[in-house]
Amino acid sequence: MRMRPDLPCAYLAPMRVRDLYSPDAQVARPGDALAAAARTLLESHVGSLVVVQAREAGAARRPVGILTDRDIVRGQLRLGADLFCLTVGDVMTPDPLTIPAKAGVTEAIEALHRRGVRRAPVVDEAGGLLGVVAFDDLLPAVARELEELSTLIGGQARHERELAGNEE
Repeated sequence: MRMRPDLPCAYLAPMRVRDLYSPDAQVARPGDALAAAARTLLESHVGSLVVVQAREAGAARRPVGILTDRDIVRGQLRLGADLFCLTVGDVMTPDPLTIPAKAGVTEAIEALHRRGVRRAPVVDEAGGLLGVVAFDDLLPAVARELEELSTLIGGQARHERELAGNEE
């Protein structure tokens, strides 16, 4: 929650995913070579690639899958194939959880928990890819909200004690 300086102190504006996501999502396409995607994961120091459909002129990039290092290992073992013979589409997780940029932090955490994932693509209202949000991006925001709430509650308690002291 963020304090709104233009409103009374008691109003806390909820933090939204749009305030926290990483806009630099690394992407791959279903037909890309899996070895090249694995190299991108390694060189970019990221935990996943958002798989998007081939972009038509002017069309938004829509997430159709997600690829993690775990997907690569499991896919290779399941298919019994060499990394250099597979495509991203062979091993990606299809139909990824997507989180709207306007979603609240609590809503995003609940969605990640329900799907059992640690990160998800962030999309605009039309479903176009904006970036990625990870559970690790959301936890510090929750901690800040709790700290602000604690400060607000503490301030109210002090105010009530002061009022009680004046009544005596």
